[in-house]
Amino acid sequence: MATLAQHIAARNDNDLLARFIAAAEVAGIDNPQGWAEQHRGELVAARVDDDHTLSDVHAYAVATYQPTPRPGANPEAVTDDQIKAVVQKVREARAEG
Repeated sequence: MATLAQHIAARNDNDLLARFIAAAEVAGIDNPQGWAEQHRGELVAARVDDDHTLSDVHAYAVATYQPTPRPGANPEAVTDDQIKAVVQKVREARAEG
């Protein structure tokens, strides 16, 4: 499980935010930038599988970071499918609540 510091690092990663916005746009969410900014903490806390949150995946990307690309911009470390999945999970949770 990601530490609070790792959660904060993932939440504040502007490259990751840009990818959340893009995923929200692709998903057809109204005001994708505002939605992604409002829910970025929930997005990085969302599970991508049974054992890992997006913060965990991001923390691994940070730990294995070589000069390029930056962790939040690295589609090999934090995949587009993982981002799209957490956007959908948070969107569905918000629709239910």
